[in-house]
Amino acid sequence: MIRILARIVFAGTLAAASALPAAAAQKVSVAAISGYFAQGFGVSIVNGLNKAKQDFGIDLKLVDTGNRALDYEEQFANLAKSGQYDLIFVMGWELVDALQKASAAYPNQRFIFIDGVLDSKSMIYANFAEEQGSFVAGALAGMVADLGSSFDKIGDGKAIGFVGGRDIPVIRNFLGGYEQGTKYAAPDVKVNAVFAGTFDDPAKGSELAMTLYGQGADIVYNVAGPTGEGVMQASAAADKYSIGVDIDMCASAPGHVLASMLKRGDVAVYSIIKDEVDGHKVLPGTRTFDLASGGVEVKICDDIGAKLPEAVKTKLEAIRTDIAAGKIQIAKAK
Repeated sequence: MIRILARIVFAGTLAAASALPAAAAQKVSVAAISGYFAQGFGVSIVNGLNKAKQDFGIDLKLVDTGNRALDYEEQFANLAKSGQYDLIFVMGWELVDALQKASAAYPNQRFIFIDGVLDSKSMIYANFAEEQGSFVAGALAGMVADLGSSFDKIGDGKAIGFVGGRDIPVIRNFLGGYEQGTKYAAPDVKVNAVFAGTFDDPAKGSELAMTLYGQGADIVYNVAGPTGEGVMQASAAADKYSIGVDIDMCASAPGHVLASMLKRGDVAVYSIIKDEVDGHKVLPGTRTFDLASGGVEVKICDDIGAKLPEAVKTKLEAIRTDIAAGKIQIAKAK
């Protein structure tokens, strides 16, 4: 049920959008800039942009910044100075300084920062309730750890882990939700958390995950971008479990991935573009994509789902339903 609900929501959005006249879509021009379009969350964003191009006929330009930090401001200026783009999507915290300067220099340009909220009130923010999806992930991990040695690859230490990339607010939101979900569903399970300090070091991710497994964690949640690739591989090496993030990572370490917490960048960008195409001009402010809207969801890997006790799956679905209905309140990181 957790996996299916959000996909039905998204499919309904696409079906409704496809009925729009092509001429309306051709009036919208979109650009997107990031250094992460080829991996993880960035792939999801590109999928949504391409779907919008296919359905609405928008003009679309993708800009890969690479790692050229000295060029960021120039790349933003090149996109904004002509005024040809109705919307410019921006992904990546390393781009924040250049984005804020460009937003001040080109006040009529509508920039959309994906995955966070900055101080500027002149921008549009596509934010995600990652704490909600992480609450569900924490509840799942906690309940599985609480099963102890009766479940394959689980010991009796009742501990789980978390590897974050940089210690920034959005990653703290993931951790906070994960900890709260674990405490809600399995209060006797301990959560051990570490930060790699980078999103670009798979070897560091593997090292940290192996340390957590060595300290008794049976499941480690990867919230570390490319660094997290090492976490997934470490779960196979340690014969333990990992939890993927942003996209479906079940195939990254078959038999060792418990689930993935999907952050639907495709849903977010598609929804925003659809509003613009529909004639509802997208204005500055924050749009939050949550469990109820299909912006986040937890996908349990098929091989794991077949082994999970029905009591765990039933409780997990009840938790998801209660979060979506507002019956479970989850504190965000401060």
